[in-house]
Amino acid sequence: MLDRFLQQIENLVGNGTQYRYLLAVSGGADSCVMAHLFHQAGFRFAMAHCNFHLRGEDSNQDMQLVQALAQELNVPLYIQEFDTLVLQKNSGLSIEMMARKLRYDWFATFEHEFDFIATAHQANDVAETLLLNICRGTTLRGLASIPAVNGKIIRPMLEFTAEEIRNYASIHQIAFAIDCTNADESIKRNRLRASVLPILRELNPNLLQTISRNSKIIQQQQRFYQNQIENVKKELVSADSDVIAVNRMLLDEMEDKELVLFEILNDYGFTAEVVKELCQNSIQSGRQFLSPSHTLLVNRDKYLIRINTTPSKDVLTIVSLDTLKKYFSVELCEQQTPIQFSKDNKTLFVPSSKLSFPLTLRHWQPGDYFYPLGCKGKQKLSDFFSNQKIDNFHKDNILLLCNDADILWIVGYRSDNRYKIETNTKQYYKITYNGTI
Repeated sequence: MLDRFLQQIENLVGNGTQYRYLLAVSGGADSCVMAHLFHQAGFRFAMAHCNFHLRGEDSNQDMQLVQALAQELNVPLYIQEFDTLVLQKNSGLSIEMMARKLRYDWFATFEHEFDFIATAHQANDVAETLLLNICRGTTLRGLASIPAVNGKIIRPMLEFTAEEIRNYASIHQIAFAIDCTNADESIKRNRLRASVLPILRELNPNLLQTISRNSKIIQQQQRFYQNQIENVKKELVSADSDVIAVNRMLLDEMEDKELVLFEILNDYGFTAEVVKELCQNSIQSGRQFLSPSHTLLVNRDKYLIRINTTPSKDVLTIVSLDTLKKYFSVELCEQQTPIQFSKDNKTLFVPSSKLSFPLTLRHWQPGDYFYPLGCKGKQKLSDFFSNQKIDNFHKDNILLLCNDADILWIVGYRSDNRYKIETNTKQYYKITYNGTI
């Protein structure tokens, strides 16, 4: 078994002796045997144990067993205790997922101290995870089950079955803890282990080896598939500030547009049901969809996505020229002929005689209007935004520089005709927005 373990380490990291490892040791047979194999191999390693306090005194006994193992092997041991039930409450996560998150978040704090973090998942875990994923409904990623390498996480025990590991522990008299909850068949994984896998192994005595082999093949297919998806994303997806845009026109030309859109939107928490509805081509522009983390806006030729935030509606009062300079670049200029006006609308030119304090800086509100520079009469901001094809996401973040009830400037878009520079203007301010508010 040691020879196979060494071969697996070489497959995963190359020359294993040049690295330092942190071993996740729960106290069960898999992780205790893994620690012994690392010790026999002469690798440099430390152990890490999480006590989730979910099984009363049994949890503490597991911790004590790991402490004894670390002392026996003469290696450093890190212990972290969690009040998991308290942390899980109102988190929206199951106990299992909460414990997993706590464990891996803690492991991440060691990333600068160790080259790799080793967990003791084995061949039975691969089969159980694959079957669970199939029962829940899954993609290629779920069919790939448990990868042998995931960043700095390595799983060198995947080549061994639970039976092999128990036999090794027995032969080498390695003490380990037995989790009594493994017999609880109300837990789906336990039911699969106790009732489903034995039947499947009657059909294929080498089932675990077959699933492990297929898992590796599917992982290769998943990597290839993901590379192709990333190439497609580069064609379809662009980012403008905090808004992600998906090109609907290019997407519609794709044969498998529903699959591609799912791969894009799944990154932002949108479900397959939302993707299916979007692909029906009957969604009106302006409609919004929510995921737990993001909002999607259907625009004319794009899907626009941004993180769920509530734009600030606070009014910022600018009491003086010095205060104005905190938010804008301000330059006092003498009248020249001709004046070199900026074409990007990020600069406001206003006569010094018409700039009176206090000014206010705020977001737009329904009913707001102004007198667009270069136009006759007034216009509602809602109509201006529509004419300029400004979507709801960007509209909500636009700032207005105001003088009392007058809108001097829709910042970055258009100034007000009533505050334009006339031929008799002697001095004017050149106010440039730097995008930092």
